[in-house]
Amino acid sequence: MKTYSALKAQIDKLEKQAAAIRQKEVSKVVAELKKTIAEYELSAADLGLTGVARKTPGRKVRHAGTATVGVAKYRNAQTGETWTGRGRPPAWIAGAEDREAFLIGGNGSSPKRRAKATDRTSRRSAGSTRGRKKAAEEATAGA
Repeated sequence: MKTYSALKAQIDKLEKQAAAIRQKEVSKVVAELKKTIAEYELSAADLGLTGVARKTPGRKVRHAGTATVGVAKYRNAQTGETWTGRGRPPAWIAGAEDREAFLIGGNGSSPKRRAKATDRTSRRSAGSTRGRKKAAEEATAGA
């Protein structure tokens, strides 16, 4: 009758043997694959390997494309780049005074919605001296 510790030692020995044999087989398989890929001039995309993370034993693997991604709210019309509005803003929108110009679709860029926002801003600041001066300047400019 074998003891637990003897079986555990045997398992460890077999796992080491299996790892060594696997490494030899993997080397052969990789060499064959490289030869075939070169022969047929295949790319990673042809093999469906774009965005695939390599598994490492004992580590969690985060596959590309599985991360939770927000819906894009802003788009750079020149390059087509998008931004969700979360996190650090990209350079193309970071310096923009009015981000509404970059909004995608009808996300609040309608004139009616902009007018309401302006009215609220005016009402809030109308009680201050600066707000009254600004309102007076706007009224004079409009006349």
